[in-house]
Amino acid sequence: MPEDVAVFAVSEHRQILWIDPVVIVHYGRNQRGRTIPAFNSPVPRECTEAQLERVENWLYKPGTLVSVFAGGEKLGSAAVHSSNIKDSGCVDLSAKISYGGTGKPRLATNTGSEIPGHVSTRRAATPAEASILRQLALEWLIDYGLDKQLLQRGRLGPVISTVLRNDAGRALAGRFDVTSKHAIHRLFAIAEQNQGRYELTLANLQIQRDVQDGTDITEREYVDQLDLDNDGLDEVVTSETHYESWSYTIWRFNTSHKVWQHAYTGGGGGV
Repeated sequence: MPEDVAVFAVSEHRQILWIDPVVIVHYGRNQRGRTIPAFNSPVPRECTEAQLERVENWLYKPGTLVSVFAGGEKLGSAAVHSSNIKDSGCVDLSAKISYGGTGKPRLATNTGSEIPGHVSTRRAATPAEASILRQLALEWLIDYGLDKQLLQRGRLGPVISTVLRNDAGRALAGRFDVTSKHAIHRLFAIAEQNQGRYELTLANLQIQRDVQDGTDITEREYVDQLDLDNDGLDEVVTSETHYESWSYTIWRFNTSHKVWQHAYTGGGGGV
């Protein structure tokens, strides 16, 4: 495996596929050791034109192949078409790709067979599964201290049902939003089965207090899953939309405490 592997989020806009770097996974030379790979941002927050040019030359030469994944499964390969890297007051590190295979790519890497992936179990949650996540979110927010009547007006967004760990059954991932006159509470949650019952293994709450202009907004969305460090357990990738920027977060499962923990935030762009 290369010492450094770039991982991209894949998005579609006007029937064109784009890749946006999430993280550079540094495996290092001693890849048979037990060192956990480092997660590094594609470029520093205050990047220079020279750094952007190095990223472009490394990742985005026309015709460069990238592996594309969905639900942790490798769908095939795509080719870099053209770079969109620019820094005109708003950093953009994306590139256009050409993909003629089946399925909807959600993540990509600049490796061939080094990250093999696995069969995808990702699908939209059933109404019953979505109801389970909604109820767990309500219980968590009640314990947090929100008013029960206010919570009844909360809104559950799209929920993903997938298997993140082979020994845990299906996982449910989604966001529950509660809006009041003074704040918007957004709870991003993952629930997994434990002895036949679902319980939250991730509960990340973002509070927006500037309801009118949204200057402190953070909207977290589930992107996908992939075993980035080759330890047999998938990591979870989420995207975060802010007031004038966006970023990505990687969550790694802590097998001792049985919860998902923040492992990295970076990538993205904006002002």
